[in-house]
Amino acid sequence: MRFTKNSVWLLLVLVASWPACKKWDNHVAANEEVLNESLMQQINSRAELSTFSSYLVKTGLDKLMESSRNYTVWAPNNDALKSLASEVVNDTAKLRAFLQNHIAAQLMYTRMAVDSVRISVLNGKRIWCYGKKFSDANITQADVYVKNGVLNVVDKIVLPLQNIWQYIQSTTATYQQNDYVNSLLYMYQDVTKAELDSINPITGLPVYKPGTGMVEGNYFREKVYDVGNEDSLYTYIIFTNTAFTSEVNKQKPYFKSTDAAITTGNASWNVVKDLAVKGVYTPAQLPATLLSKFNVHVPLATAAITASYPMSNGIVYVVNAAATAMEEKIPVTIVQGEDPYAFKSYEDKYITKIFYRQRMNPVTGVSFKDIYLNLGSSGAKYYVDYNSNQLYTTKYKVYWVALNDKTISGQGDDAYGTDSTLQQILQIGQIVSDTLQQDFNVQKAVAPLTYTEIYLGEYTNASYNALITSMSSNKSAITAASRRLRLLAPTTLTTGIPYNLTLDYIKLVPVF
Repeated sequence: MRFTKNSVWLLLVLVASWPACKKWDNHVAANEEVLNESLMQQINSRAELSTFSSYLVKTGLDKLMESSRNYTVWAPNNDALKSLASEVVNDTAKLRAFLQNHIAAQLMYTRMAVDSVRISVLNGKRIWCYGKKFSDANITQADVYVKNGVLNVVDKIVLPLQNIWQYIQSTTATYQQNDYVNSLLYMYQDVTKAELDSINPITGLPVYKPGTGMVEGNYFREKVYDVGNEDSLYTYIIFTNTAFTSEVNKQKPYFKSTDAAITTGNASWNVVKDLAVKGVYTPAQLPATLLSKFNVHVPLATAAITASYPMSNGIVYVVNAAATAMEEKIPVTIVQGEDPYAFKSYEDKYITKIFYRQRMNPVTGVSFKDIYLNLGSSGAKYYVDYNSNQLYTTKYKVYWVALNDKTISGQGDDAYGTDSTLQQILQIGQIVSDTLQQDFNVQKAVAPLTYTEIYLGEYTNASYNALITSMSSNKSAITAASRRLRLLAPTTLTTGIPYNLTLDYIKLVPVF
C-alpha cells in the first residue's frame, strides 16, 4: 500500500484524537445521566446536602423537588446549616419558610445575574443574586441542570427577612413612630371579595351587599408608599422616641384644633409622611438628604444613625435627628383660578360668558390657564368660590395673579373683556350655616395686562379641625378644616366699569 504525505498526517490526527473523543463521550453520558434526575434525586446524591434533604422531607417540600415544574434551588451545605437556630429547625412552619427562601419557581442560571437582580422565592420574598452570590452566600457549585430545574450549592444560610411593613408592626412597642403608623387603620369594601346584591338600573353598575368584602387598610400604605410590597424597594427612617416626640411638638403649632387628639394626629402625620422614600440607600451610598414623595428634603447625617437593618424590600434606619425645613413641611398653597368650587349670582341671573383660557405670559414665556368671567353691568356681587384643605394654623401672606385684558373669544362671537381697570374682592373664611364667616376681606384694583403677583395682605388661619389622614384625595372635599376663598365682584362700581372677574391663581405663603 502506498501512503502519501497527506495520508500520514490524517492518520496521525485520527490516532491523537481518539482519547479526546472517548472523554467527550463520557462527558455527554454524565450530563445525560444528571438530566434524567429530579432535583430531589440530585440533592439526595450529594452527601454534603444530607441535612438539607432531611429538612425538605420534614416540611413536605421534597414533593416539589420531584414535581414536573421547574425550580431553582440554592441549597446550603451541611456546614452552613449548623448555624440554623434550633427554634427554626423544631418549628415546621418556620423551617418551611426558611427552605422556601432558598427555592424559586423559575429557572435561574448564574450567567443571568451579570448585574444584581432580585429573584422571587417561594415564601414571597425577593433575594438579591449577582454572579455566584445568593444574597451574602457564595455559590460553591453552580448551575447543575436536572430535568426539573437547576441546583446550586451555597456556603451560608439566607434567613427570610421581614419587609418594612412587617418590621413596623413588630416594633410598635419599641418605637412610638411605628405605633402611630400601625394605628392608621381603616376599613373598606373590596368589591372582588364582596357579595353582589343587584345591578343599578340607572347606572348599570353592580351594587354590593353592605358589610360584605370588608378588608383592613392603612393610610400610610395608601397615601405614602405600600412598604409591605415585596416587589418594590424603599428606605424607611425611624425616629427614636425622644426625636419623634420632639418632631411632633414642632408641628403642633401648625395644626391647632379644639380637639387635642386631632392636633397630635395631624402633627404626627406631618412628620411620618416624609419618612419613606423609594429606592434602597445603603450606608455606603447614603446621600446627604433624601427626597420624599411630598418633595420634602430629609437630612440623614451618618452621625445621627443609631442602627440600620436590611429588609426584604429595602432598608430601615433608626435616627436620633433628621430636622427638615419648616418651609417644606408647611408649604406654599396655590389655588388655581381654573379650578372653582362653585359660582353664585345674588341676582339669580344666568351668566353664560365664563371662559377657561390658555394664555401666554410674555414676561416669563410660560403658558398658563386662568378663568375670566365677562359679567358686564349685570354682575354685581357675583362670586366664584374655591375650597382648600391645605391652610394650616399660621399667618400667610396672600397674593394673586389676575389677567385683565380684552380679547377675541375664539368662539365666533364678539370680543370680550375690557381696557378699564377692574375691581374685585378676595374673601377668606369658613362656611357656617351657609354663610361665609370672613377672616380676610380685601378689594384690589386689577390693572390691564398685569401678569405679575399682586400682594393683597395677611391672613391668619386659627384652627384645623379635621384629621388629614381620613380626608378624601379630592381636594374640593368639604371637611371641618376646609377654608373658602371667594373671588367677589363689588356691590357697586363707577359707571362704565364692568363687574368682570379674572383669576390665574391665589398664592398663600406661610410666615415663619
